[in-house]
Amino acid sequence: MGAQQTMAQDANGERFERGMKVLQRIGGEGFDLPIKRLAEASPDLARFTVEYSYGDILSRPGLSLPLRQICTVSCLMALGSVKPQLKFHMTGFLNAGGRPQDLVELLFVSVAVLGFPSAVVSIALAREIFQERGITFEAPPPASDDGTQRYRRGLEALLAVNGEGHLRPLEAISPDLARWTIEFAFGESLAREGLEPKAKHLAIISMLAATGNRDDALDFHLKVALKQGLSPAEIAEALMQLSVYAGFPAALNAFGLAQRAFSADRGATAITAPSAAAQLSESRELRRKRGLATLAQTSGASGETVIRSFDDIAPDIGRMIVEHSYGDVFSRPGIDPIIRELTACAALAAVATTTTEAPLRVHINAALNAGASRKEVLETLLNLVPYSGYPVVQQAVRIAGEEFAKRPE
Repeated sequence: MGAQQTMAQDANGERFERGMKVLQRIGGEGFDLPIKRLAEASPDLARFTVEYSYGDILSRPGLSLPLRQICTVSCLMALGSVKPQLKFHMTGFLNAGGRPQDLVELLFVSVAVLGFPSAVVSIALAREIFQERGITFEAPPPASDDGTQRYRRGLEALLAVNGEGHLRPLEAISPDLARWTIEFAFGESLAREGLEPKAKHLAIISMLAATGNRDDALDFHLKVALKQGLSPAEIAEALMQLSVYAGFPAALNAFGLAQRAFSADRGATAITAPSAAAQLSESRELRRKRGLATLAQTSGASGETVIRSFDDIAPDIGRMIVEHSYGDVFSRPGIDPIIRELTACAALAAVATTTTEAPLRVHINAALNAGASRKEVLETLLNLVPYSGYPVVQQAVRIAGEEFAKRPE
C-alpha cells in the first residue's frame, strides 16, 4: 500500500469519526440506525453521507449546530417531499439545543417564503415530535391587535434596509401584490420577533436557495441579511451546507448571487430611511369575516374548525389562512370562482410535492363545490402534460379520482 493511499485512508477515517460525533449530537438515541440501514444497500453512500455531510460540512465551526439545523430544516421544508428527513432534522434541532418555540416560529417564516402548505405539513410533524418527546408546548399567543398597522410595520422593515425599491416593478403591474408583500409578508409573517434575526435571515436564504429560480428574492434577502449584521462568512457557511441537502447546482447558483451581494455590500453607503407612510391596513375583523364567507362557499367547511385546528402549536397560522388566503386572495372578484379553483388545482398539481397533495385534494373539492364539473377538473390536470410531464399528471389524476369517489355522482 502506497504512502498516499495510507494518508487518504487515515484522513477518511478522521472525517468519518468526526462526522459520527456530529451525527450523534443531532440524532440522539439510535443516531446510527439510518446509516446502518443505508449501509445494507450501499456501504459507500453511507460512508459518503457521514464523511461529507457531517464530517466535512456540519462539523465546521462557522455556525453553531442549532443554527445549522435551522438551515437544514429550512432547506428540507423548501424541497417539499422529504418528510422523514425533515422530521429527523426538526428533532435534531432540539437535540442540538434548539428551543421548541424557535421551531414553531420557523413555520411563520415559511408561510411568507414557501406558502401555507409547507407550514401546515411542518406543524403536523412538530406536533408528532413534541408528543413523542413528552414536550409540553405552550403555543405563542395569537395576535391581539386590530391589524391596521400591518402596512406601516412592513414598510418600516423595508425602509430600514433601503428595500422599498424592491417592489416598484410589481406596483406598476399589480399594486395589490405589492401591498400584500408589504402588509402580510413583511408586516405580519416576517415581522414576528420570536426567532432571533440571524436565524430568521439564514432560514429565508436557505429556503430561497433550495427552491431555486428565486434569484431576485434571494439577491434581495442576501443584501438584507448583510445590512442586518450577518457576516459574509456566516452566509457562506449556510450556502455551503446547501450542497448537502439541495445539491451542488443550487449551492453554486446561490454562491454566484452571494458573491455579487458581498461586493455590493463592501461598496455600499449608508442611507437614512424616510419615515414610513401612515397608511392604515384593513382590519383583521373585516378580512376574517370575508375569509370565513369565502371558505364556506368554496370548501363547505367550518372556518372556525380551520382556525382552531392549529391552536395547540401555532394559532396564528389558522388565523392567517382565513384572513390572508381566503379573506385577501380567494375572495377577489377578478375571476370566476370556478376558474380560481381550477387554477389552484393546476398550480398545486404542477408543484407535485408531498406538501401539496393535501391542498390539491382540498381545491379539487372546492372546484366541484364552486360548480366545476369532473370533466373540467380532469381537463385542467391533463393540460399540464406538455409542461410537467406524465408522472406528475398521472399522480394528480389519481388524487382527483380518489376525491371523485368520495362524492355522490
